[in-house]
Amino acid sequence: MRRRHDLALCKLYNSPVEQKRDETTKVEKKSYARLLAPVLILICVGLLGAVLFTLARIPSHKSVKYEAPPVLKPINPVDQDASDIMRLALTSDKPQTTLSATTRLQFLAIPDLKEGMLALKERGLLWDYIGVLPELHYLGYEKAEEELNGYLASADLQTVVTALDALRRMPPMSCRDELLDCLKQPHTDMAFYGTRVLKEWNKSDDEINEVLLNIMDLAPVASSRIAAATTLYQLGVEKEKAWAELTRLLNKATMDMIPSLLDFFKESGDRRAPELVASQVDQEQYQMVALAALVNLKWSGKEKLLAKWDNKVSSLNQYLIYVNREAGGKKTRLSEIITKIKTNKPIEPDSKKPKGGAIPKPLNESQQAAALSEIANALRAWDDPKAIPYFEQLVDKGPRLVRMEVARNLRKFENNRRAIDLAIRLLEGAKDDRELREVATTLGFIDNGRSLARMHDLMLQTEDEETKLTFAWAILNINRQHASSYARR
Repeated sequence: MRRRHDLALCKLYNSPVEQKRDETTKVEKKSYARLLAPVLILICVGLLGAVLFTLARIPSHKSVKYEAPPVLKPINPVDQDASDIMRLALTSDKPQTTLSATTRLQFLAIPDLKEGMLALKERGLLWDYIGVLPELHYLGYEKAEEELNGYLASADLQTVVTALDALRRMPPMSCRDELLDCLKQPHTDMAFYGTRVLKEWNKSDDEINEVLLNIMDLAPVASSRIAAATTLYQLGVEKEKAWAELTRLLNKATMDMIPSLLDFFKESGDRRAPELVASQVDQEQYQMVALAALVNLKWSGKEKLLAKWDNKVSSLNQYLIYVNREAGGKKTRLSEIITKIKTNKPIEPDSKKPKGGAIPKPLNESQQAAALSEIANALRAWDDPKAIPYFEQLVDKGPRLVRMEVARNLRKFENNRRAIDLAIRLLEGAKDDRELREVATTLGFIDNGRSLARMHDLMLQTEDEETKLTFAWAILNINRQHASSYARR
């Protein structure tokens, strides 16, 4: 009887409707199970993207990325002419002409010049030869690294320094043991030039790092400690210890230490940097350097600090205050002041009782040039292309001194169309060979090819040897996508 009852219940609960429901439920569960894996993957990808986005927004120091020089043959008739001029200078009987050529070959590994570079050693031009060993290495000269090793071990200081300068352009960790030996020597030049190599490579190893820590902790000369500490920070080795040492040195810095320290802090990307830079504005002897270093930094206390010194500083420092505000998106009197200086009109002070911050009366021609040059010097600290309109205003019928200053200031704006246009205008308006060289150098660093034809004509026309070589270098560098970069210099 009990068994019949159970069978009846089974039939009741396993009716066709219920069986269909069970099957549907099973199918749904399987569908959910199949969907679960893709959903989890999508969630993980989303979380990973959020993490990467957050990390990308964290400020970091600007590290130098090593790039090998491109090895290219002349790519057009203009390039061939420039290469021929450089080759003739390399083989010149005049040592100074040869030096002018070799100093322009950094990062330019050009096959047509290989024979001339190899011949430098036979001609007894040792330092010129050492200087082009990296380019010879990239052109396939197998003994380049071995020879550089020997020069790094030389008893002559100038030979070692020249070799260290060249080593920056070799592949990372080339001549590693010889570099380590140089860093161990208690000479300020070894610390300075040795750390420059490591910064260019952005690479080291544990033993090198240990030597850098010893220099930072024990070197008797502050410049060596600064070089070691800034290198360690860039390499990501004992960053907090390096930061603490640099902060300590800043608090007891002398005038010769301030520029390198503030250069480091403004480039570090560390959130603590702006306040440290700002702390030096109150020091009268460091004020100009500190205000210039502050221009590209964002800091909540900046306006309060600038207001404290408004119209109480020299004219150059007042212009730096204006540039700091312009960089922060605030309009100032800077454009108006440029116009009044150029039209020789008196400039009314921002306040009724200035203490040297404004120019109270019309200026003579020499004073005009000096004042405009001060403004160009202040604008040099601003790394944003928003500074270019002010440079345009300065050079419009501006004096020669200011035009050359502006040409130098444009070198940081690589491939910027407006900067290139202005540089081409300056090239057409150049009055002498010196001005031509300044502008040609600028175009060599920033132009994208638009000035090549004009520079080629000028290169063939000029009788001045230095100017001809400058045009040749600029053409070669532009055609190789700025292999020799202004940022490296």
